[in-house]
Amino acid sequence: MLRIGLVGGTKIWHGMSFSEMFNGYDRKEAVKRNWGPLYRRRVGKDVRITHIWDVKEEDAKEVAKICEIENVVNKKEEMIGKVDGVIIADDCTMKHQRRAEPFLKAGIPTFIDKPLSPDIKEAEKIIELARKYKAPMMSCSALRYAKETEKLREGKDEIGDILTGFAICREWQGGLVFYGIHAFELLYSVIGPGVKSVRSAGKKRKDIVIIRYKDGRDFVLAAYEEIAPLFQINLYGTKGYRNITATDSDYFYSNMLKHFVKMVKTKKEPIPPEETLEIIKVLVLGKKSRINGKEIYL
Repeated sequence: MLRIGLVGGTKIWHGMSFSEMFNGYDRKEAVKRNWGPLYRRRVGKDVRITHIWDVKEEDAKEVAKICEIENVVNKKEEMIGKVDGVIIADDCTMKHQRRAEPFLKAGIPTFIDKPLSPDIKEAEKIIELARKYKAPMMSCSALRYAKETEKLREGKDEIGDILTGFAICREWQGGLVFYGIHAFELLYSVIGPGVKSVRSAGKKRKDIVIIRYKDGRDFVLAAYEEIAPLFQINLYGTKGYRNITATDSDYFYSNMLKHFVKMVKTKKEPIPPEETLEIIKVLVLGKKSRINGKEIYL
């Protein structure tokens, strides 16, 4: 049985969702406490969250009770030596990534929830730390593993050479880096790396970023605060086009966690760190370009 530790963000959407998918939950107690979303999919029978920590101890205890997590620790470092992997859950502060350091230094396979960091230099340091201590590390938006883009990612849905495209999502809490990552990683999972520059044509809460690739192709990322929630991409190729809206969060969350579990087992990273860093650069510099609309090279 693989043992996983959940660190922080325990009563934020991701923390609850991940706990449900690993351990299941007491439905009666969850409904009583107005829990959501009560997912059906499970990550696997040979893995579960066994340790949990949060700066808000009562939140950790509540999640532990509903999802039958055996150990609520007083300090996150107490998990070291007792778990096979850790999840650093998003807590909506964009500071959650700082909690990864002791686990990376201990060489523990670590999933750092999106975004890896809102600061490029900090993101680089985290990657360097993981490499120094040979700690397998992954960080991404779960939209990377959306069911709706699988055929394209696997080359089974042929639209020819993709020439351009458009990605859009709601910009929750006014954050291009915090939430725009979902739409961009949905797009990025299909078209891959190779970004040359970014240029903003938008404004706060109405971001529009033109992303230029080294091969000359241009793509557009939009994140609008006032639109209805969605994660959508449009792709245009030499043989066809596709409009894709990712809606099955039950699938993309559980699929992402399965890749994390595989990393814990094999110690092989499912996403090249260079790609994770490139995604962060696009979002951070796209936001920076909003100031004057100038093109910024990665």
